[in-house]
Amino acid sequence: MDISALFLFLFCGLLSGLMNTLASSGSAITLPAMIFFGVPPSMANATNRLPILVGSTISVYNFHRSKDIIWSKTLLISIPLFFGVIVGTVCTNFIDSTKLQWVLLVALVFSFILIISNSRKILKGRSLIKTSISIKSHIIFFLIGIWAGLIVLDSAILILFELILACGFDLTKANPIKNFLLIIISFVSLLIFAFNGLINWEIGLIMSVGSFFGGYWGSKIAHLENVKKWIYRILIAIILFEIITLVIKLFF
Repeated sequence: MDISALFLFLFCGLLSGLMNTLASSGSAITLPAMIFFGVPPSMANATNRLPILVGSTISVYNFHRSKDIIWSKTLLISIPLFFGVIVGTVCTNFIDSTKLQWVLLVALVFSFILIISNSRKILKGRSLIKTSISIKSHIIFFLIGIWAGLIVLDSAILILFELILACGFDLTKANPIKNFLLIIISFVSLLIFAFNGLINWEIGLIMSVGSFFGGYWGSKIAHLENVKKWIYRILIAIILFEIITLVIKLFF
């Protein structure tokens, strides 16, 4: 690997870790970068789980030290997600990549409409956390797990929506929980992909170094004033960028 590729993967990992910690969709940076350098899409999808795991782990460590994670509810939510990730990762061998892109486009448009129409709920300062997680939410987290196992891109956005709109967390409390759930997603799928020999460890480890620092810095600035509005703006920008990119790819 030449020095330019090395620094590119480090930088992509850094941005990915920062974006995944503060908002979501760091995979929108790392996946295209790997494919651009000739990594097969299936291997890029698998390798991408390694920097997500590293970045999410350091961010959760910092969130835990700051006592920002409600562990009782976080661990409860992680159970259906865990089983969903197993199902989704196993199903990657049977899903056509073109059809998956169409599904992703529909999901992104739906996500954009959802985040715009619920802006007040997402940005409100007071958290109205429900006393228990409903059966419906458990089912939705299981389905999100399936999606995350198939392709991790945008699973964090779906997690945030469910935590905020259905479970009553505000954005700053939902974000640390989302990062812990990303650990579950990336770790489980990484084990399965590694068993199948789909991980490019050289690229994955290089991006993980960048993701470590991105996750660390992201978790440190997550407490700054007005960060909630910035996270919201980042989410909108990321979703719009991904919609435009997919439309160009599918139609042009």
